[in-house]
Amino acid sequence: MAIIYFVEDDQSIGFVIQKTIEHAGYQGIGFAKGSDFLAAFKAAPSDLILLDIMLPDISGLDLLKAIRKQDKNVPIMMISALQSEMDKVIALDLGADDYLTKPFGVLELASRIQAKIRKLSDPCLYQVSSLCLDDKQHSCYDSFTPLSLTNKEYVLLKCLMKRPGMVVSREAIFEEVWGSDFLGETRTLDMHIKSLRTKIAEVGSKATIETVRGIGYKIQ
Repeated sequence: MAIIYFVEDDQSIGFVIQKTIEHAGYQGIGFAKGSDFLAAFKAAPSDLILLDIMLPDISGLDLLKAIRKQDKNVPIMMISALQSEMDKVIALDLGADDYLTKPFGVLELASRIQAKIRKLSDPCLYQVSSLCLDDKQHSCYDSFTPLSLTNKEYVLLKCLMKRPGMVVSREAIFEEVWGSDFLGETRTLDMHIKSLRTKIAEVGSKATIETVRGIGYKIQ
């Protein structure tokens, strides 16, 4: 059984998180203080970590940095009342894998937890909302409805889904999808993004590809 550590100083929210973890079929161990969590994590690492940011003793962001010094791979989800895009970007840049804002729905929390645990056993499976990309099968589907993608669309979508909620620069996309020596025009990327958006919308997916002006794109 997967063990999930969570750090939340609000008792009522902690209770909801605990029950959500248990109902999902995992073992949850909660901490109200960051210092208590760090001591436990150093003694016995967990399979997934849920972190609040505003804690009474140690900032969740400082906890995030401390975890990443010890473990580069353990999945970390931030759960915070801080809702600005910059708050999310900072956390993701520091090494968080996901960011859920309060108030949250228990079904969404359970879904995100299950997605993270699934990826531990199958690192080739990427998921954003109900949109899934199975790299072993080279397929993409949403609620069992397949998406018909060209090879470049598939690689582009994978490039974004590997970094859910993160802004991926145009330069990084070109290098990963077309190669560093690609000399094509930027409208090539725009056309592929437009096509992906259309195909994702056609299957009724809740996943969206957003344009971040002057930088690139992100999927969430």
